[in-house]
Amino acid sequence: MTETTHGIVLHYNRFNDDSAIVDIFTLSRGSLPFLVHDRRGKRKGGIQTTLLRPLNIVELVYDYQPTRSLHKIKELHIAYCYTSLPYDPMKETVALFLSEFLHYALHSEVQNEDLYHYILYSLQWFDATTDGVANFHVAFLTRLTHYLGFRPNLDAHAHPAYFDLRDGIPTDTAPAHGYYIAGEEAAALPKLIRMNIRNMHKFRLNRQQRGRMLDILTLYYKLHVPEFRELRSLAVLREVLS
Repeated sequence: MTETTHGIVLHYNRFNDDSAIVDIFTLSRGSLPFLVHDRRGKRKGGIQTTLLRPLNIVELVYDYQPTRSLHKIKELHIAYCYTSLPYDPMKETVALFLSEFLHYALHSEVQNEDLYHYILYSLQWFDATTDGVANFHVAFLTRLTHYLGFRPNLDAHAHPAYFDLRDGIPTDTAPAHGYYIAGEEAAALPKLIRMNIRNMHKFRLNRQQRGRMLDILTLYYKLHVPEFRELRSLAVLREVLS
């Protein structure tokens, strides 16, 4: 069955000399893996690998077969041309980190139009803005928890003593399992959870605070997303933003 949709490229993995497996978060069916053939190979009708860079926003025509583990792309076009993201070293590093993060966070996501449009809007905003963006990845991942269904539940707690990262709730006592934050970090969470890409410039975070928030967010995702793996790009991000 031939379908046309838009998608965001999350991961490109070389399969052999002329083929690769590409994971794309699609508007119509959520995350889907595709087997693509590189035009550098001997096969005709291959796909230019430059179109499949991480976080590229694409339009694709593909053959969808529910019983197949891999699908075939028939046509692929860029749906939105970035103007700064591929050329700004800092933005490019953040984009590579987010593509790996989203690859693991969305690997089993089905169709979710609100989630797709949130990611799409955020990427286009990040590409277009010239303002300070040091907090972008933190704000983006914090807000993403809302769309994935495990936003921290802090509505009735202004100053929690502890926050249980595993259960996503505030508590008056330290959880026995050890996955929690406490003290100033827990007290600051209700304020930080309101951070988004529009107001992130109002949050004055130093490099150490931003790094700590990223550690907490990464652990939080690991506890709530099955098979969420270690992020190889995290060390590179820390180096560039240091």
